[in-house]
Amino acid sequence: MVVGVNVRVDDLYLIFLTLYLMGRCIASDVFRVPVPSPVDFDYTLWYRLEKVRTMNSLVGKNLKHFHIEKLLGKGGMGVVYLGRDTRLDRPVAVKVLRQDLTANRDRQRRFLQEARSAAALSHPSIAQIYDVDEADGVTFIAMEFVEGKTVSQLIRNHELDLVGAVEIALHVAEGLNQAHKVNIVHRDIKSDNIMLTRDGHAKLLDFGLAKLLDPMPDNGHMETYSELAQTRTLPETQAGMILGTTAYISPEQARGKAVSRSSDVFSLGIVLYEMIAGELPFKGDTPIDTMHAITFEEARPVTVIRRNLPPEIHRILLRCLRKRPEDRYPDAGALADDLKRLKREIESGVHRSNPTAGTFHRMIDWVKFSLPFGIKGITGLGVVLVLAAIVQL
Repeated sequence: MVVGVNVRVDDLYLIFLTLYLMGRCIASDVFRVPVPSPVDFDYTLWYRLEKVRTMNSLVGKNLKHFHIEKLLGKGGMGVVYLGRDTRLDRPVAVKVLRQDLTANRDRQRRFLQEARSAAALSHPSIAQIYDVDEADGVTFIAMEFVEGKTVSQLIRNHELDLVGAVEIALHVAEGLNQAHKVNIVHRDIKSDNIMLTRDGHAKLLDFGLAKLLDPMPDNGHMETYSELAQTRTLPETQAGMILGTTAYISPEQARGKAVSRSSDVFSLGIVLYEMIAGELPFKGDTPIDTMHAITFEEARPVTVIRRNLPPEIHRILLRCLRKRPEDRYPDAGALADDLKRLKREIESGVHRSNPTAGTFHRMIDWVKFSLPFGIKGITGLGVVLVLAAIVQL
């Protein structure tokens, strides 16, 4: 694209739209080939030009007292810059939110209210929010700049051992517990939202941002996450902008129900499972398939995927990933208590369950998830054999 040249985005838009319409006429009249509709082209072109304008125009400028220094990256919810707080002379991460997310004024109002509440949280495991506001038509959130690696990067690079995975989950659970005590729910816990700092401490990012992804009522009808996942989204943001978040949502979120503290517990359970097993517990070819698996299917026991794990891990994950909220840990504090005990057991090498019982449970899990039809198949085969024996008599 032409960046740095004195040409307005509006002018570029008109030029490209004119060229497109000319090409559309030639293609349809001469070659008789189908072409995309002008509406789709208009939407796509506007987004790409707007993205170029926004991403490049903010570097070197100020949003309130935050000076934008350079682009750090972009994601489904917006663009992240490295900035500097000119009042306190400290580095900050400035996330500029996508305009379509904040176009709905009620959605924006709820987001600002939630993010400002989250800014009051103070815990070593929560990335501090410094400011959230709107300036010059841009909605942004300024937060603590955390140097380190995301958990998703650690998983991809195979950099996590068992103790490290449990310790990260414990840090996050303790931070979440602080939020849950004041009735703040994160809603978007995933491996990309957890950073491990250089000194080995986990920090949970993006508190309050998930409010933008909440279903919104429209003419008396409440959107569900399934409907959001099927709507047209911005180019380069596939599958309902529930983003990579789809694989981490709770069953109640997938069904468009109200979230609670136990919804965060479910999502953290998925992250813990992913850190230990190296794969997600619920997967599908499409976001809808993934949400169906989250809502109706049971996760394969992590003790089947990875051998020689303490049986307590399976019990903790099983409780985190229950389909009904009331069957899970009620909040992150209860989960943190069990994770503390588990960490002590792993470090000391002492497991509460006896080896015989653990072996028996692993055998049952292997039968259920490895053999055709699992327990039902084995039971059916047993019934057939018994009937055959009776007939022979």
